[in-house]
Amino acid sequence: MNVMEHRLEVYAEDRERLLMTLRRKGIRGWVPAQVLREAILECGWRIERGYGVEASVLALCCPEQRVVHLPIDFRRRLRVPETEGAMLNETLAQQLGQIRLNGPDRKRDADDYARVFLVPLVKLMTRLPMLELLKAEKEMHRWYQLQRLALEFRVTVWFLGMTLELYELAHVDQARRRIQLLPASYELARRFAFGRLA
Repeated sequence: MNVMEHRLEVYAEDRERLLMTLRRKGIRGWVPAQVLREAILECGWRIERGYGVEASVLALCCPEQRVVHLPIDFRRRLRVPETEGAMLNETLAQQLGQIRLNGPDRKRDADDYARVFLVPLVKLMTRLPMLELLKAEKEMHRWYQLQRLALEFRVTVWFLGMTLELYELAHVDQARRRIQLLPASYELARRFAFGRLA
């Protein structure tokens, strides 16, 4: 196991511990995005909307106050305002990553944590749109399945594409809307399909 695989495994284990704690309290969601706010609250932090968040920032962790600050004009700061719900999930998950990793200066690690938190690998590989994506021969069909997956996990297509790359399942060219699936994606799909049949 290489260093990246180890990190992703640690993040997944942390996600499962946190989700298990929430389940014990009766807080459940089909996808982790549905319980993201509760996860942050479970860590002893709160989320506040207000003014004073720098114009180029979508959220800010304040460890001294244990607060995640969201700008009051969050939607207006987005290039595509229609993605507000998905972008809010991604932003809060990245802040959760900073909280769980105890380091606001570790942005890339927090981004990776957010991807692992919002899109669990097992759940991803067992979703019908992922299986359809693996079968699709035409690029437009692959892209359509990627969009369906993004909707299911309540994230943007861009975020989901980056997650597929993080898991080393595909190379995603967002500009050209092309997805090159890697051998690991087919191998994992076979493994999980076998597990479901057993």
